[in-house]
Amino acid sequence: MTIEQTRTSQRCFLDSRNPATGEVLGTFPVCTTDDVRAAVASARQAQRSWGALTARKRARALRALRGVLVRRMDELVRLEVTEQGKTQVEAHGVLLALNHLVSFFCGVAPRVLKPRRKLPFMGLHRAHRVIYEPHGVVGVISPWNYPLTLSLEPILAAVIAGNAVVLKPSEHTPLVGLKVAELLREAGLPEHLVQVVTGDGDTGAALVESGIDKLVLTGSIDTGRKVAALAAGRVLPVTLELGGKDAAIVLDDADLERAAAGIVWGGSLNAGQACLAIERVYVIETVADRFTEALVAKVKGLRVGPGSDAETEIGAITTEAQLQSIERHVEDAIAKGAKVLCGGGRLDGPGWFYRPTVLSETTDDMLVVREETFGPVIVVERVRDAAEAVERTNRCRFGLTCSVWTRKLGRGRDLAHRIEAGDVAINEHGAPAGHAEIPWGGVKMSGYGRTRGVEGLLDMVTTKHVSWPRFQTRRELYWFPYSGRTVNSLRKAMYLLYGSWRDRIALFFGKR
Repeated sequence: MTIEQTRTSQRCFLDSRNPATGEVLGTFPVCTTDDVRAAVASARQAQRSWGALTARKRARALRALRGVLVRRMDELVRLEVTEQGKTQVEAHGVLLALNHLVSFFCGVAPRVLKPRRKLPFMGLHRAHRVIYEPHGVVGVISPWNYPLTLSLEPILAAVIAGNAVVLKPSEHTPLVGLKVAELLREAGLPEHLVQVVTGDGDTGAALVESGIDKLVLTGSIDTGRKVAALAAGRVLPVTLELGGKDAAIVLDDADLERAAAGIVWGGSLNAGQACLAIERVYVIETVADRFTEALVAKVKGLRVGPGSDAETEIGAITTEAQLQSIERHVEDAIAKGAKVLCGGGRLDGPGWFYRPTVLSETTDDMLVVREETFGPVIVVERVRDAAEAVERTNRCRFGLTCSVWTRKLGRGRDLAHRIEAGDVAINEHGAPAGHAEIPWGGVKMSGYGRTRGVEGLLDMVTTKHVSWPRFQTRRELYWFPYSGRTVNSLRKAMYLLYGSWRDRIALFFGKR
C-alpha cells in the first residue's frame, strides 16, 4: 500500500487503504516523540494500581473480553478483510484463536504467576520465595499481516501479568490497532492501561526510546536489527519475531495427496503473507514428479479475489510495496533460469492481488530462495534423501517453522530434532501457531523470546528472590572474619557432599 502523507505546519498524517479496492479507509496522525512519551506516562500511571492487583483479579477482569470479541465478531471480520485483505474464513479463525488465548491466559495466570517456595540445600535455615513482578510499561510494535492477532497476543500476556501497554500498530493497519484499545476498554479494563500511538518508523523508534520497560516487536529483519540496536543502549529487554523462510520436507513414504493439500494451505494462507508460510519444499526425487503434479493442480484451483466474497481463498496483498517485492523475487528467479509451473504475475483489475505461483529448477543465488518472499509463491526443489533435505533446510538464516511429511512418525520425529527451527510439525503446517498453550517463536534470524503458552506469560514479568530467616544465628559460616577453621570446615563439606566413598571414609578417620 502506498502511504500518502499530507504535511501541515504541525503534524504529518497517513492514509489507510483497502488493498482490494484502493479505497481510503481513514487518515491518521503520525504521533510525535512528545505524543509517545505522554502515552507512556499515562500508561505508567494506570499500571500502578493495576499491577497491585493479584493475577486472579486481573484474570477475572480480562475474561469479559471474550464476550466483547463475540459481540463484535462481524465488525472485526469486516475490518480485517477491508484493511488487511484477509479472507473471511481466516479472519473468523483469528477471532476463534484469540478467544481461546484469553481463556488460556485467564486460566493459567493465577497459578503460573503466584509466588514459588524454594528450598535451596545450602540455605534451609531461611525461607525463600521467588516472586514474579510486572515489568511496568510494555511497548508493542505490531505488523500489518496479522494486525489483530499480533497486537492482542502480547497485550493479553502483558496485561494479565500486571503491565500497562503502549501499542504502535503498523502504519498500514492503524484502524485495527485503534480497535484493539477500544475492545479492551469495552471489556472494562482501566481507561489508560492500553494506549495506542499511530505512526511510521519514527514513531516506533520514539517508543523504543520513550522509557518503556519491555518491548515486543514482530516485523522484518531490518526493523528488528534497528530496534535491537536502539534497545541495547538502554539494556531494554526485547522479544523479537522477525519472520521466516519456512520449509516443508516431503519424504518418499509420505501420503502425497495429503502433503500437497497441507503444503498448498501452509504456503498460501493469508496470501502467503505469514511468517510461518511455506516458501521452500524439499521433496525426495523418487516421488518428486507425483508430488509436484498434485501440488500444481491444487494451486491452480485456488480462488483469488476480495475477501468480501466468503468463498475467496487467496485475498489481497496488503501493500503495493509488498506486491512489488513479490514480483521482484519471481522475476529474478525467472531471469536466472527458474521454471514457472503455474501462476506468476499480478491479477488484472483494481486492488493488489498476486496469482498463486509454483516455481521449480531454482538455485541458491535467487532472491526467492534466499530471502523471505512473503507472498503466495512456493519453490519446489528435488533432493536425494532426507539428510540433504535437512541440510538444505538448515542452510537458511531463518529458523521459525518447518514441517515433515511422512507416514513413519518415528522417522519424522528423528528429523525434527535435527531441524533448526522454533516449531516443527509432522504431517501438518501452521496450525500450531494458533494453539494458545504452545510457546511461539524462532531461532537464528527469526528472533528470540516466546509469545503464547506459559513461556509467553513468564516473558512479561521479572523474577525476584526474597528470603528471610526461619531462625536467627549470630553469624553465617561464610561471613568475616575468615580463618583456618573456616577453610577446614569448607573442605570437609566438599569431601562429605561431593567426594568419592574413599574421600568420605578418609574424612571419617580424620585423614581429610
